[in-house]
Amino acid sequence: MASVIAPHDTTPAGLAAPAWARSARGRLTRQLAAACIAVLGGSVHAVASVHALPAPVQAPIERATLNAASPHAPGPDNPAREKILNTLRSMAQGDGTPPRKPRAPAARSAADLPPADAAWLLGLLALHGLAMPANPPQAQHWFERAQMLGHPLAPAGLAWCQLSGCVAPPNPAAALPWIAVVRRTHAALAKYLEWHAAKALAPLTEPNPAPPRRDTGRDARHDPGRDAGRDTSALASPASSPALLKLLTEASRAGSAQATNELGLEYLASGDLDKAAAQFQAASARSAAAAANASLLASRLHVGAAERTRPAAHSAADWYAEAQRYHRGDGVPANYAEAVRLYQIAASSGDAQARRMLALIFSRPAPDGTVDVAWMQQLASVETGPSGLPRAAAKPLAPHGWQRDPTPLYELVPPEWRAPPR
Repeated sequence: MASVIAPHDTTPAGLAAPAWARSARGRLTRQLAAACIAVLGGSVHAVASVHALPAPVQAPIERATLNAASPHAPGPDNPAREKILNTLRSMAQGDGTPPRKPRAPAARSAADLPPADAAWLLGLLALHGLAMPANPPQAQHWFERAQMLGHPLAPAGLAWCQLSGCVAPPNPAAALPWIAVVRRTHAALAKYLEWHAAKALAPLTEPNPAPPRRDTGRDARHDPGRDAGRDTSALASPASSPALLKLLTEASRAGSAQATNELGLEYLASGDLDKAAAQFQAASARSAAAAANASLLASRLHVGAAERTRPAAHSAADWYAEAQRYHRGDGVPANYAEAVRLYQIAASSGDAQARRMLALIFSRPAPDGTVDVAWMQQLASVETGPSGLPRAAAKPLAPHGWQRDPTPLYELVPPEWRAPPR
């Protein structure tokens, strides 16, 4: 940047410059300075304009956001139930002293429960995932707390935790002492738990399905209603030992609705539909699962009766479609022996897909030469293409509808906790 140079002062040293000289020199200095600023001012402004930032835009402020709530972490899905759970936890940590002024049963709340009852209820809720995520270790903790506080059913919770493995791996033998304690106050539940323990301790037996019948006649008749209630892929093995069946029968006679429903499922798996229907009906008033099974069995028996009235003349494609239904359990119980028989009828009638499916089925037999049940289950989810190679089925498999309670303790959960929150 240029600088302003003042005129050289020629006044001899020691002599003062006249006033007119000083005034002229001052005017000249000011004029030179003004001229320099005028010349340099434009370029300085140009450089400054390159780096100048635009004025910030004033965004409009939404007045409605000024009073909005601050963001916060999401809370429980049902704050009312969470409040009750917190009350139950507080009560369960008490010293076992009952409330001072117990209210009438209709007016009782979580705060009125004795600590033992609160701990027992928390164990049931944690075990079944009701009003909270399922947490078996936490369930065992509350069952142990209820046992320490003297709840009469707490040993049942501890027995089931040993049978199912709430914390450690399942140990049916360790459940037997707890079951013996339960027998003193709840014989039916104890007998049902004993059946579970005996079933877990029994040696495993390989099922031996009967070989498919070689009925390949074109006009061979079949009876879709004969096995209308059978669903061997979803039920226990029909060949239950006499000891296990005796325990289950004793539990049913002692008053366990769950045992009665389970006995109906055993009869259903063995093909005794009349006895199965009788068991379901007997337990339907006390068990929602038994009531659902009774209704389902009645509807399937009705469908089977309707099927028996249909004409016997089927095309090859009809036989194949019927075989697929029994293979997949689509609208009827899955029945692999019946499915193979129908595939054979369809193949003998000229259906190429049935021939390819039979080739797949018998390409991997069981060690004893019969149909491999596990292989049949895998083939149920595929279809055979024109090349003979399997491909994924377009239609999802129908779920099996037979029901049982998730645990032997489920019927002890208060009804208000089983219902979904409003």
